[in-house]
Amino acid sequence: MIDGCMKNNPFMQKSLYYAYYPLLMRIGIRYAPAREDAEQWVQDAFLKIFDQLHTYQYLGSFEGWIRKIMVRLCIDRLRAHHAQSQVITESVDPEDPSWEAHNYVENEFISKTSAEDLLRMITALADRQKLVFNLIVFEAYTYKEVAALLNITENHTYLLLHQARKQLKAMMTQQSELQKVSYEQR
Repeated sequence: MIDGCMKNNPFMQKSLYYAYYPLLMRIGIRYAPAREDAEQWVQDAFLKIFDQLHTYQYLGSFEGWIRKIMVRLCIDRLRAHHAQSQVITESVDPEDPSWEAHNYVENEFISKTSAEDLLRMITALADRQKLVFNLIVFEAYTYKEVAALLNITENHTYLLLHQARKQLKAMMTQQSELQKVSYEQR
């Protein structure tokens, strides 16, 4: 399929598009401020993929290669969107014992919550928090890599992830309370 796409075979290009659209859309939705933005970013990613396909060297997985293109495109779009972002000066010490204690979420809640609800909560995070959370949690980037990608300090990366987790915990607690009330009313 990749060779066919390099030869500009429209059938192979269409096959590749339909094979990887769901993957790229899932990534786009996690990063984009709105679904329409995610759809546009996926289209832009495919244009970039087809344009850069000749650089793919069959080292590692093709899926990993296109994921990286999509994630970097999302970062670029968010960077452009937030060119005038605020600088946060607050400091977080990841060695602080209370750091991880604030990030615990009961498994019972997760087992009763749909993927759509979790995605909605992640999407509701502030843009920079959502970006750092996605890169570290879903894309397995290190704090150092995220700091370099976003041109921020590593400490700022810790802070943004901490804030994202804290907000998600608050949203999950609120959702859990709503579920309890709903269950008790039955």
